[in-house]
Amino acid sequence: MREIPSLDLLVIAGAPGSGKTTVSDLLYATLQSPYIDLGDVRNFHLDSQWSNQSPQEEQMSFENFVYILNNYIRYGYKNVILNDLKDFRVKQIPELFAEHKYLIASLVIESDDELATRIRNRNSGFTNVELALTWNKEIQQRPLLAGEYRIDNMRNNPQQTVDIILQIAQKV
Repeated sequence: MREIPSLDLLVIAGAPGSGKTTVSDLLYATLQSPYIDLGDVRNFHLDSQWSNQSPQEEQMSFENFVYILNNYIRYGYKNVILNDLKDFRVKQIPELFAEHKYLIASLVIESDDELATRIRNRNSGFTNVELALTWNKEIQQRPLLAGEYRIDNMRNNPQQTVDIILQIAQKV
């Protein structure tokens, strides 16, 4: 039986096509902890097609997201899974949750061709290959954040990536 980590937050980050949703879904099935996708919070306030989003609306959605997360922590929930944050929001996690136990697992894809194929073949609304490639490269090239681990998710099957994340979480 696998030992369950005891984190406050488990952030699954990465560019579109890196496997965030698949890995988050598997983590949720394993941990049975709250799973919050910022896209769900964002869509509550914004145009679901992202065609009418203002910076003010995006900020409001993120502030609501942080409020929700703090409430989960306040009520004693553990291993709250966070997904679908833009990288500039991921960079805010260490400051916003400095007093909490968290892990940022940033999924990257080493091959541009592989990531481009994933974007072209997926069923989500995000289809901008160039933006995904740029986002992926920026994550790979920037310094690690406090509490962040990068995982190349190109060759792993999703369960292998989940196992790696859970192993890291045991050490946090």
